[in-house]
Amino acid sequence: MGTTAQQVDGQAGAVVTSATAFAEYAAGGRARRTEIVVSAHEREGVPDHYGRVFYQPILAAVEQAARADDPAAVLAAAVAAAELTGQPRAYEEVAEGFLTWWHKARLTAVDCGATVLRVGGVELTVAPHLAVRGRSGALQVVLFHLKEAPLTRDGANAALRVLAVCAADLLPGAEPLVVDLRRAREYRLARNTNIDNLDAWLTAEAAAYASHWHSTAP
Repeated sequence: MGTTAQQVDGQAGAVVTSATAFAEYAAGGRARRTEIVVSAHEREGVPDHYGRVFYQPILAAVEQAARADDPAAVLAAAVAAAELTGQPRAYEEVAEGFLTWWHKARLTAVDCGATVLRVGGVELTVAPHLAVRGRSGALQVVLFHLKEAPLTRDGANAALRVLAVCAADLLPGAEPLVVDLRRAREYRLARNTNIDNLDAWLTAEAAAYASHWHSTAP
């Protein structure tokens, strides 16, 4: 993907999606892939769409909690304020998982950037949910999986590779990390991962996403 993708400024009329949505699409089955693309069409141009705002408050609370003296209190406030159907249970599970992971990992939040990655005809917005420094000084850029269904290894690998390609623009020297928050489970690329095969798969999935997007346009 390093030879078929490049950091670019957003272009008018381009097919645009987030890195997390693309990773879920790439690893999804037929029905889930269709649901992702159709839902993206429905959200387009609707800032307060249910699917767009559902996780925003808890993500903001997680970012705040990572820098707070009392992260549990920050997350408890977000859980208490959840109002949309399904939010209270989802927020409780995300909060519990984050606290389990955060206390075990013993990390410090740091600042990072965001970028856009073009893969074929798709522009991926790559904005880590968090960037951290470990006790050894190692830096990581992090994407969270928040959904009820567990993250798959293919979905994690897709997100990890996108982060890796963009790492220099996000936080120089950082390694990619994906965390399934509800289960407090970390994912990293295995050392024996065949990067050429992974990139070829992601390039093919980007082409599939673009085709799917255009074929389902209202």
